[in-house]
Amino acid sequence: MDKFHHARLSAALCTAKPGYHLDEFPWADDADVVLAHRGPRASNFWKRSEGLAFMTRYNFCTLFDRNYASRGLALYWSLRRRCEKDFQLTVLCMDEQVHAALAALRLPAMQLFRVEDLGDEQLLALRGTRPLREFCWTCPGPLMLALLAELGSGSVVAYLDADLAFFSDIQPIYDELGDKDILIHGHNFAPKYASYAQTSGIFNVGLMAVRNSAEGLACLKRWRAQNIEMCVLDPENGYCGDQKYLDEWPSLYSGLVILKHPGTGIAPWNVEAHNVREEGGRVLIDGYPLMFYHYHALRVVLGGAFPRWAAIPSIGYDSDQAVRRLIYQPYVRALRKAQKKLALAGLRSSSLKFPVKQLVGFFRRDQLVIG
Repeated sequence: MDKFHHARLSAALCTAKPGYHLDEFPWADDADVVLAHRGPRASNFWKRSEGLAFMTRYNFCTLFDRNYASRGLALYWSLRRRCEKDFQLTVLCMDEQVHAALAALRLPAMQLFRVEDLGDEQLLALRGTRPLREFCWTCPGPLMLALLAELGSGSVVAYLDADLAFFSDIQPIYDELGDKDILIHGHNFAPKYASYAQTSGIFNVGLMAVRNSAEGLACLKRWRAQNIEMCVLDPENGYCGDQKYLDEWPSLYSGLVILKHPGTGIAPWNVEAHNVREEGGRVLIDGYPLMFYHYHALRVVLGGAFPRWAAIPSIGYDSDQAVRRLIYQPYVRALRKAQKKLALAGLRSSSLKFPVKQLVGFFRRDQLVIG
C-alpha cells in the first residue's frame, strides 16, 4: 500500500468458482455462514513429483482489527468465489472483538490466530510500545514464519492485505512463482504518481508469497528482524513501514520472482494508466482479466444501518466512471453486507466522521460511489 499517502492496516484471504454477473461478483452470500471445516492446523499442502512441487491447497494469511473487519470478510468472500483449489485462510486477529465475531461466524476454511499464537516474544514485547498501525506492519513476517514452520519444507504461504479483492482465479500467481522461493509485485505507478516510489517503495506488500526453503526463510527472517528494529512511517529517512525494505530484495535473492500478470497489482495509483472495461461479465484490464484490486484509501462516508452505503473510492486519487462502476460499486456493496453480518455476530462499526466541506467536494467531482 502507498503508506506515505494513507496509512494501511494489513491483511487477507480464501476459495472460488469462475463466472459471475456484474450485479453480484465477486462476493459470496449468506450461504458462507455455515459450520466451519477447520482441518488440521499443520497440513501437507504440497506433493512432490520428479523434483517439482505441485500445490494441492492454497495457504493464505492476513491480519486486521475491527476497523478493517468488513474489508477482511469481503476479501474472504471474493476468494471463496475465485480460488479453484482448496484453501486455508489464517487470520491474525489484532483485537479480541474481531476474534470473537469471526469465531461466532464459524467460516469454512478460516483459522483464527491471536498474536500470542505466533510464539514470537520479541513481537509481543512491542505490542504495548508501538502505535497500532506500526505494530500491524510489524506482524506479516512473524505470521508467515509461524505458518511455514507448521506446514513444513516446500510449503508456500501467501500474505494478502485485507483491502484486496479478487476478480478471477489466483492460480496464475502460483504459475509465475513456479519452483522459485519468493514472489512480490510492483506498485507500477501511473506516470503522474511515479515520484511516489521514492517514499512508498518500488514494491507493494499487499500480496507476497514465500516458500519454506533456505532462501525463503532467510528472506523472511531478515525482514522480520528489520521490522522488529524499525517499522515507522518516516519518508524523510527512507522508512515506509514494512514496505520499503522490499526494494533491495531482487538484488539479494536469486529465487525471487516479480509478478508480471497484467491483471494483478491494479490499484488507485496505477488504474488510470489502464483501459478498464467489462466483457461477458468479466472486468478486463487492457483486455486481460482483472485478477485482484487493492482498495487503498477507500473511505466509507455513509454506512451503518443505511440501506445503501456511500464511499469515496480512494482519497488522494480520482477514478473514472468505468472504474467506479465495475470495480468500486460491487466492493462497497460487499462491505455493507459484510458489516451487517459482522454486526449480527456482535461487532459494531465505529462512527463515521468526515468534514462536510470535503464531502461536498467529492460529490461535485462525481467521486462518490453508492453500493
